Amino acid sequence: MQRSISRMQDLVLFTLTAGSVFLLAFLSVANPKGANDTANKWLGVFLFSFGCALLERALFSFPPHMPPTPFTVLTELSRFAIAPALYMSVLNFTSPGRTFKKGEYLHFLPFLLFALYSIITLFSSPRLPPLLPPALGKAMGAAMFLSVKIQIVAYWLLSQSRLVWHQRNIRMFASTTAAINLRWLQYFLWALVFIIFLWFNELFFGITIIKTLAPFGYLVAVYFIGYFSLRQQEIFRFERQEVEAIREILEEDPVSTAKTPRLSGEAMATLKEKMQAIMEHDKAFLDQELDLPQLARRMHVSPHDLSYLLNAGFGESFFQFVNRYRVAEAKILLLSPKHRHLNVLGIAYEAGFSSKTTFNTTFKKFTGQSPTQFQRNALGEVQPAPPARPEEGRMDTRG
Repeated sequence: MQRSISRMQDLVLFTLTAGSVFLLAFLSVANPKGANDTANKWLGVFLFSFGCALLERALFSFPPHMPPTPFTVLTELSRFAIAPALYMSVLNFTSPGRTFKKGEYLHFLPFLLFALYSIITLFSSPRLPPLLPPALGKAMGAAMFLSVKIQIVAYWLLSQSRLVWHQRNIRMFASTTAAINLRWLQYFLWALVFIIFLWFNELFFGITIIKTLAPFGYLVAVYFIGYFSLRQQEIFRFERQEVEAIREILEEDPVSTAKTPRLSGEAMATLKEKMQAIMEHDKAFLDQELDLPQLARRMHVSPHDLSYLLNAGFGESFFQFVNRYRVAEAKILLLSPKHRHLNVLGIAYEAGFSSKTTFNTTFKKFTGQSPTQFQRNALGEVQPAPPARPEEGRMDTRG
């Protein structure tokens, strides 16, 4: 009796979890906000495939109601699409204006091979001899069993690596990264680690307490995933030509760029003077949403040329260059009697920062002190702290 209740509970939880994933898949494909459209369609494929696996788990949790063979084949087939679809989604989230390349069909080769094998098996006559000798069929089954697990781990690592690459390189074209750093996707990937652990425990480890709580764990992880995936914003909100320029900048080889300068020495000097005038006199940095294409339009140069100017002429990324001016402005405001009524958040907004967290983090990277510490030390309210070493105030040019 107790076993039947437990199975019924698992059936309800897995069905609810699968239904929630299917709903998320529909929302990702429909994409009501219109943000990151291609990436969200791939995310929908990932979620649908994941939902099929969960639904199969739900039906298997309550025998004797076993799923029919065609349904089992469909859910098994979907497992081979989970990992590649996740990776394709991450690629499109992190690459501006990306198009699907022919060679990327190879990511779905295991899916296609298993689909072909399943079709032949389903439609073969029972009177005919088996398609494969029993020993070979058993070996292929074991290989498929392991390949799905290896595939998921490998593609998770590829996705994580690509996300780290994105979070580092967006500083080449954005002065404010909080809305486009895909932090929600990082939480998404960590939730998947939790789900993979629950799954591997059922298959390999067999820790009883974790197996018992696994249905609740899947449900919580799915709602966690849903919460963050629905909060995303458009990452590359530029015109088509600007998107193409950003992609070239991100994919550019630094070695080849150093060998073939984009700007002559005279052009570089002229543009540096113009840049400094725009930043110091016009104070373009006060625009919280200032980005590389926007500043390039004000400079009447291409985003690619502006990026080269910043890296070769100033030795800084766009993020560093703009926020250096913002930090300098914040120092003035922190010590100005006219702005003494403003708190730290007010100073941050006045200096062009979009959040208190970004302001505190950036200010400390440039000065070695928090804004509050700087203000107190400069006004003599406490003894000055030892000066920061030069390397503490300088960041890597790629952010």
